[in-house]
Amino acid sequence: MGTPDDVRMARLAADFEEMKTIRGPVIHWQGNDIPPTEYIITFKIRCYVSPTTTRDEHRIRIILSPQHPFEKPMVMMHEMTPIFHPHVWPDGKVCIGSWDFREGLASFVIKLARIFQFDPQIVDPYSIANYKAADWFYANPTLFPSDQALLPTPGEQPSHTFVIKRVNTQQDSGGPGGRFRIRNR
Repeated sequence: MGTPDDVRMARLAADFEEMKTIRGPVIHWQGNDIPPTEYIITFKIRCYVSPTTTRDEHRIRIILSPQHPFEKPMVMMHEMTPIFHPHVWPDGKVCIGSWDFREGLASFVIKLARIFQFDPQIVDPYSIANYKAADWFYANPTLFPSDQALLPTPGEQPSHTFVIKRVNTQQDSGGPGGRFRIRNR
């Protein structure tokens, strides 16, 4: 059995690989190292920054502690006005509720994206950080979700896709040993 640091490094590496599968048009991220202990995540999601104003791009910072995965990550808005949400304190820190150390980081990021979409199934009335936003949220149920962008499923989409195409030539009869061309999509 490995040391706690071995467990942490293996988990950081696994999280990094899983994070590659969610990068796309809705979620983009940068890490501080390989494997990262800190991520800057950009969500291209329409979200409320006040009861009357939305913004279509948001950045958060996720810091994985030296006790990761056994200690919950710290999540905060990054260099932006915080969203107006029941789970976001006015200073920009995000209330993530309970943390299950078995949940991969990419799955956790998808849960955060659903928070930014104001997904009613994710808003927890027993874990409120901003009571003004909570009152507004519950008084305006027809406004939510604020964005319905399709979110990726962690681990489902490879980070690189390739097309393999058989190249037929006059010498190639199409049998075993034929020629193939690999093209990056």
